[in-house]
Amino acid sequence: MFETKMSIHRLWAILRKEFRHIWRDKRTLFLVTLSPAIMLFTFAYLFAFEVQNVRLGVWDLDQTASSRRLIASVTADGKFARTETLTSYDSVRDALMRGTVHLAVIIPPDFETKLLGGELSPVQVIADGSDSVTSSQTVARFRQRAFEFNRKLSIDNANAGPQISVQIQAWYNRELDSKFSMVPGLLPIALILPTLAIALAITREKELGSFETLATTPIRAVEYLLGKLIPYIVFGLISASIAIALAIFWFGVPLRGSLVDLVALTALYLFATLGETLLISSFLTSQGTAMRVILLIFFIPSFFMAGIILPIDTRSGAAQISSFLLPATQFVQATRGIFLKSMGIVELIVPVIFLSGLGLVPFLISLRLFKKQVD
Repeated sequence: MFETKMSIHRLWAILRKEFRHIWRDKRTLFLVTLSPAIMLFTFAYLFAFEVQNVRLGVWDLDQTASSRRLIASVTADGKFARTETLTSYDSVRDALMRGTVHLAVIIPPDFETKLLGGELSPVQVIADGSDSVTSSQTVARFRQRAFEFNRKLSIDNANAGPQISVQIQAWYNRELDSKFSMVPGLLPIALILPTLAIALAITREKELGSFETLATTPIRAVEYLLGKLIPYIVFGLISASIAIALAIFWFGVPLRGSLVDLVALTALYLFATLGETLLISSFLTSQGTAMRVILLIFFIPSFFMAGIILPIDTRSGAAQISSFLLPATQFVQATRGIFLKSMGIVELIVPVIFLSGLGLVPFLISLRLFKKQVD
C-alpha cells in the first residue's frame, strides 16, 4: 500500500540535497542545463531522409472521370495513399492540424473541361510546412506524378495537348525552411539529457552505498522520489528555456503559439521522461548500465520512431504502438504545433493525456516498488 503521510521537512531535506548535488557537480549541471541547447544546435543541421508513405487528402470539386483518374494515377504504386476526403478549406486546415494528411489536393470544378479543351488545368496542393523534410519530398513527388499524368494524356490525345499546372502552398512554413520544422522537432531529443542525469544520480548512490543509509532513516517513498524528480524538472525547464531561446533568436523559428503552453507541455514532457526513468533506474545498479539503457530506450528510438525525421509508420501496428508510447512522439507534435501552427492546450489534448499517463503510471509503480532496505 502507498504511504499516506508525507513529511514536508523530509521532502525539503531531499530537495535541498539534490539541488546542492546538481549545483556542485559541474558535469551534472552541464548535462541538465547547457547540453540540450548544444545538442539542439548541432543536430539541427544534420538530418535528411526519404519519406515512404504519403497520406493524401483530396477535395474533388470536379467529380469527373478525369479527376478520379488523376488521383488513381498518383496513388497507383501505393507510395501515396488517399486517407481522407475533404470538403472545405476548414476540413483541409483540420486535417493538417491533426497531422492525418501530408498533402491536401484540391481539384477545381472545371478541371476536366479545361483539360480536354487543351487549356491549363490548375490543381492546388497544400502541404504541411511544419514538417518541411516530408513536405519538400512529397511535393516533389506529386509534381513528378502530375508530369507523368500529363505525358500519358499527351500520348492518348495527341491533338489536344492537355496540361496540369500544380500550384503549391505550404502552410505554417511557407518557404519550407527545414530548420523551422527540425529545430522544434529536436527539442524533445535535447531534453532527454536531464533524464540521463537523474538515472546516473540514482545509480551513483547505489554504487557509493549511500542508498543503503536510507534504511536507517524515516524517509518515505513519496518523499524520496519527489525529492529526486522535482529538481531535475526545474533544471530541465531551465535548459529548455535556453534551448527555446536558441530556437527563436538564433534559428529564427517563429513561436506562433503561447509560450505558457509551451512551458507547460515541456514540464509535462519532463515529468513523463523522468517518471519513466525513475522506474527504470529502480532495476539498475551501475552508471554504465544506466547510460546504455537510457540511450537504448529513449535516445535512439526517439530519433527514428517519434516522427522527427520521417512520419510515423502507420503500416505496422507494433511500430505505431511503440511510437506512441515514446514521450518524444507526443512532444514532437506539441512543439511543432505550438511553434508553427499556433495550437493550444485544447488542440493538443491527446499529447497532454499521453504525457500525463506516461509520467504518472511509472511514478505510481515506482512508489510501489520502492524499498529502503537494500538487498
